[in-house]
Amino acid sequence: MLKQIDRIGEKHITLQGYEVEIVEYFNRLNCTVKFEDGLILEGLRYPHIVNGYVKNPSHKSVHGVGYLGIGNYEASKDYKKSQSYISWGGMLSRCYSEQFLERTPSYKDVYVCEEWHNFQNFAKWHEENWKEYMDNSWDLDKDILFKGNKIYSSETCCFVPQEINKLFVKNNKIRGEYPIGVAKSGKRFEAKLFIKNNPIHLGTFDTIEEAFHAYKTAKENYIKEVADEWKPLVHPKVYTAMYKYEVEITD
Repeated sequence: MLKQIDRIGEKHITLQGYEVEIVEYFNRLNCTVKFEDGLILEGLRYPHIVNGYVKNPSHKSVHGVGYLGIGNYEASKDYKKSQSYISWGGMLSRCYSEQFLERTPSYKDVYVCEEWHNFQNFAKWHEENWKEYMDNSWDLDKDILFKGNKIYSSETCCFVPQEINKLFVKNNKIRGEYPIGVAKSGKRFEAKLFIKNNPIHLGTFDTIEEAFHAYKTAKENYIKEVADEWKPLVHPKVYTAMYKYEVEITD
């Protein structure tokens, strides 16, 4: 009879740089390890432990912030990333990717709540809010429910179709020195609203304030029209927020 090898107490370093100790050894295909912080992982292969392939689910592998966590939600299946992982990774990139922030400085003050640094928590919320009819044309939005919001969280976020999301996108570079929807036209001021990339002339006015008021009225009415079109599919909170939305001259 072969003598049972006792590997309990062995310590190894993972490729992520963590020290793990074998605390249970049933056979080469079934081991339990403990990380220095007390985290326990079961059912591991001994060769994987020796070669450092054991991954710490608390390792902040995504932009130095996000980690996979322990739970039932998988980042991928059959080598294809899950929809929840794609949304999660995109959210973290918008807030913590240096390359993205250089291109889009308006996101420099935006952050993800600590709860959602753990993929398992975000994936659970995603599962509860993502509907069968949604696809890649739907976006994770943080601005509609609470105007001026700077945090991604379960309380502030929702899924919306891109048509709705684009209604609230701001571009200060294109706007120039005048309020949103207003441009200089000779000695007067023109109000213009874009609907599905088509410019709609709203009139020419003597003052900036008059031109902006025309834009504000038209834009708020258009937001309500779009809300009515999407009412059967968007969350009731989204519909209500769109109907209450007010365009301000400082936008």
